Amino acid sequence: MKRSRRLERLAFAVAALALSACAALPWPSGPTRGTGLLASGDWIDLRGVVHVHTRVSHDSQGSIGEVVDAARGAGIAWVAFTEHTRHAALAPARGVVEGVIFIPGWEIALLDGSLLALGVADPVDLPREPHALVEAIHAQGGAAFVGHLERSGLADPSEFRAAAPDGIELANLHANADEVRVRLALGELFLPAPLALRALLRTPSENLERWARLPTARAIVGGVDAHAKFRALGALGGTLDRYRDLFRLLTTHVRVRERTAPAILEALRAGRSYVAFEGLAAVERFEVSREVEGSNVRVRVRVPRSARLALVCAGVVTSEAEAAEAVLDAPNDTHLCHVEAWLGDALWIATSRLD
Repeated sequence: MKRSRRLERLAFAVAALALSACAALPWPSGPTRGTGLLASGDWIDLRGVVHVHTRVSHDSQGSIGEVVDAARGAGIAWVAFTEHTRHAALAPARGVVEGVIFIPGWEIALLDGSLLALGVADPVDLPREPHALVEAIHAQGGAAFVGHLERSGLADPSEFRAAAPDGIELANLHANADEVRVRLALGELFLPAPLALRALLRTPSENLERWARLPTARAIVGGVDAHAKFRALGALGGTLDRYRDLFRLLTTHVRVRERTAPAILEALRAGRSYVAFEGLAAVERFEVSREVEGSNVRVRVRVPRSARLALVCAGVVTSEAEAAEAVLDAPNDTHLCHVEAWLGDALWIATSRLD
C-alpha cells in the first residue's frame, strides 16, 4: 500500500513538473512573416516592436541573438530598446543586425510611470524634469513616449501638455499580465507558450479613455515590455516570456520613405504609426487615407480581413462599418480622430490621430 502511494506521489510530481514546463518547451511560434509591407504611394509600412529589454537592464536575461532570431521570425523590421538606466553597465544595441534595425533607447522612471526615450544612446546627462527631458530627447533626434500610461502622472492633461512628449504607449503587455495573472498562470501550466500568452491580448479600454482626455497626444506605440526573464526551470532555463512569442502579439507599424532608424523615429514623432494586436490576426496590409470632396471629409480604411471599422473622435465613435474596406464620414477637423479595427469584442488595430 505504501509503495503504491509513493508511486502515485512520484507520478504526480513528474506530471506537475512536466506541466509547469509546458509553456517553456520550444513550441513553434508560427510561420515566418515578411517585412517591408507595401503601402500607398512611395510609403513603406514597417512592422516593429517597442519597449524591449535585454541583459543591459538589471532585470532581463535576454540576448541580442535571441532578439534578432525573434524579429526575423516574426517579420519585425525594427526593434526599439528601452533599457533601464539603473545598474546599466552596457550600452543598448544600435545599427542594423542581420537586416533588423536596432534603435537604442531607455526607460526613464518618471511620475509613477516612465518615459520611453527612443533613439537615445546615452542617458547619463538626461534631465529628470519632464519638459526638459523631452527636449533633451528631441535634441538627440529621438522620440519621447509616455510609458505605462495606466499609472503615469503624465496621464493628467495638464502634466502631459506641460511635458509635451510625442505620444503615449497605448498598451503594455507587462501591465496586461498583472490584470490576467490567474488565466496566464493556468495557460502556462497547460498550454504551449504561443497559446498561453494570448491571455495578454487585452483591449486597453482604460488607456483608450485616458487618451481621449489628452487632446495634444497624437502618436501611439504598443509596448511589448519584453524581458525574457521568467524561467520555469530556474537556472536550467525554460523561458516563459520569450521574445519570439511576444513579438508576434503586439506590434507598432510606421509609414516611412526609407528603411533607416532616423526615418522610423521621424515617423513616430509625426504620428505615422499604428498599433496592431497581431496575436489576434496578422496585419500584412492596412491603409488609412483622408479624402476631401467639397465640404465633405471622409476617411477610407482598408484592412486584411473583415472587421468592425470605427472612426473615433475624442473618445466617441462617429462612424463605423463592418467590412474589409469602408469609407467613413468624418468631421472637417480630424485632429482628435483615429481609426480602430475590432475583431468581435477585441481591439485589433488602432491608429495614431489623423491629420
